Amino acid sequence: MEQPNSADRPGLTELLGRGLGSFEVVLYASVGVLLAAAGVLVLVGTASGLIREIHRGGAAVDVAVLVLDRVLLALIVGELLYTLRFVVRTHEIAVEPFLYIGLIAVVRRILIVTAQLERGAPAGRALTNILLEFGILGLLVPALAGAVLLVSRSRRTPASVGPPVAS
Repeated sequence: MEQPNSADRPGLTELLGRGLGSFEVVLYASVGVLLAAAGVLVLVGTASGLIREIHRGGAAVDVAVLVLDRVLLALIVGELLYTLRFVVRTHEIAVEPFLYIGLIAVVRRILIVTAQLERGAPAGRALTNILLEFGILGLLVPALAGAVLLVSRSRRTPASVGPPVAS
């Protein structure tokens, strides 16, 4: 009776790799389903909040801030879904989508803090904290925009590679 060659049997490393790969697919699929559910809940919550505020007679600024806040949150969830799909398809993590998510999150926070200031300006330490937060958020916007610009430029390849050709 012949013993099977060790090259014919899958090794422990290969079995472990396949098992981890299968787990990775299940994990990504689960995260994708949860993100999709979160996106649906954000949209439903936005619609119900909009209807509730209109029926309640909420101020136009409050309604607009609610809608903008939720729309930006939906964009963040959508960008996370796009990034997850990209990672599953290419098996690479891209930096650019996370920079966009950060930029959207910063703009969203600026809108929320501005809306809070519209309701009434705090005094003392609370005002100092809000102004400090505005300053940090104000620095984050150009920093993230610059990072997006640098990443997008680094992905471009020059039209011609090599030394110039003499005529």
